[in-house]
Amino acid sequence: MASDVTVEILKDIRDEMRGMRAEQVQTNERLAQTNQRLDLVETTLLDLAEQQRFVVRYMRALSERDTQLEPRVSNLEARVEKLESK
Repeated sequence: MASDVTVEILKDIRDEMRGMRAEQVQTNERLAQTNQRLDLVETTLLDLAEQQRFVVRYMRALSERDTQLEPRVSNLEARVEKLESK
């Protein structure tokens, strides 16, 4: 009789282990899906950072161009004023 109880306990342990294996497979599948989504998020963030760097470079170039144009425009305005006053 004790051996019947032992066999039942061992069967229960076996069934629980099978259930745990199935849960582990599901967990691994969810983890793989999560990793795919994280890869997509990482790629998107890297693309966004590159676009941001491009915008910064563009704005810096515009700013530098404006600072270079200002003296030239002032010089041309002064020359036009001289010509118009003659």
